[in-house]
Amino acid sequence: MKKNISLVIPALSSSFYIEDFLINVLFWSAHPSEIILVNTSNKNYIIDKYIQKKFKKKKIDLKIIYKKNFYPGAARNIGIKYSKHKYIVFLDMNTLPYNKEWLKINYEYIVKNNLDGLCGQTIYLANNYIEKVVRASTYGKDSLRTIPGSIFKKKVVEKVGKFDVKSRAGEDTDWLRRLDKFRFKINDSVEPIFYKGLFNTDYIFIIKKWFRNYYFSSNLPHLQNQKNFYFLILFIIFFFIVFNWNYSSLCLNTSLYLKYNCGFYIPHITKIFLLISSLSYFTYRGIIMPLKKKVELNFLFPYGFLFVTFFSFILDLAKSTTFLALIFSKLSHLRLKIIK
Repeated sequence: MKKNISLVIPALSSSFYIEDFLINVLFWSAHPSEIILVNTSNKNYIIDKYIQKKFKKKKIDLKIIYKKNFYPGAARNIGIKYSKHKYIVFLDMNTLPYNKEWLKINYEYIVKNNLDGLCGQTIYLANNYIEKVVRASTYGKDSLRTIPGSIFKKKVVEKVGKFDVKSRAGEDTDWLRRLDKFRFKINDSVEPIFYKGLFNTDYIFIIKKWFRNYYFSSNLPHLQNQKNFYFLILFIIFFFIVFNWNYSSLCLNTSLYLKYNCGFYIPHITKIFLLISSLSYFTYRGIIMPLKKKVELNFLFPYGFLFVTFFSFILDLAKSTTFLALIFSKLSHLRLKIIK
């Protein structure tokens, strides 16, 4: 069964993974009329002739467009531009449906309810302990609203506008936020897809990825609140530490110095502040947030929450470091302009 659908896929991967993806599509009960795969890697894909014949037999038009070093948003824009059909479906290399009825179920749901589209629902897979710690610290086990796995009428996609082309990640969240400003009839997809990108990952790789993604996505409007929050926390910590340092070492002889017998004197105020802050962070980041994201209680206890909290702290530190690095970078550019 073939539908009036264009499937758009940004692909920064090898031929092996591309072919694995295409084989998955061949087993669907319903197929798109065309697949537009935008190759953003440095190498051309060579698709096996057997797979090409299978697509020709099913009368699915397979297009591969080469756009070296394009980010996902820019690649999706290319796919949208060349798409020919009423509906556009988005997927990527790491997010796949494992139910062969996936496209059929979601498409029929759109038609039956006269909807303008469905937003993807992605469940993040994790196999070993490291992957589960990473998942608990980031995505969680609950399904997330995503561009991969979504189906929209092409006119909806064109109305919302293009994806951000300068961001390495987060451009999908930015696009979905813009979508919410319109009065389209949009629901969440009935059948989810699954993210397999955590397979065989490690902590160092995720930290580097976090830093890279936020560094190259800082211009997105929805990240401004996050930046403000991190700067506020850093300012509060900095203020308490510096204030009490100066208070104890530089102001001992001033009239403002509070005596031990003064009713307003609070001993060990910095230690108390840091202890309360640490306990609050442990509770929220290591327990409350993962539970909200459907992480099991028996994974967090008796000691799992310690690993989740510590890794969450490293990721938050990487994120705040990214924001600070961007400020210093902008100041440096501004200084060079002034000098010139």
